[in-house]
Amino acid sequence: MAADVGSMFQYWKKFDLRRLQRELNSVASELASRQEESEHSHKHLVELSREFKRNVPEVSLVREMVAPVLKSFQAQVVALNKRSKEAESAFLGIYKQLIEAPGESPTKTREVHLHKQHQHTRVCVCVCMRTPFERLRLLPPL
Repeated sequence: MAADVGSMFQYWKKFDLRRLQRELNSVASELASRQEESEHSHKHLVELSREFKRNVPEVSLVREMVAPVLKSFQAQVVALNKRSKEAESAFLGIYKQLIEAPGESPTKTREVHLHKQHQHTRVCVCVCMRTPFERLRLLPPL
């Protein structure tokens, strides 16, 4: 058990939660700015598409040829936008949990507790193995 606790402690020490939290803060900030840019870019594409439809007559060879390609691009943009939002949502959920995590690793706290418990147990065993007279000498004076 002590080996497991020790290896968990070493893992969390190498994990460096504070560094990860700083990196996640940076990524979250970049993500927010990219979301704004993406929304602006998407609106611009929609406007260009509408402008194209207004400026090209309905009964034209160009419109007939471009319409399927344009619809395909629009469908791909919508699919990528959906995938991006799902990934961002997953990232932000994990980010929220990790950013609120305490600085000290839980395994370190557990290891300290186990070490104290082990020391206490060792003292109790040592005291119990002594003779009654020796135990009296270990008691603090009144």
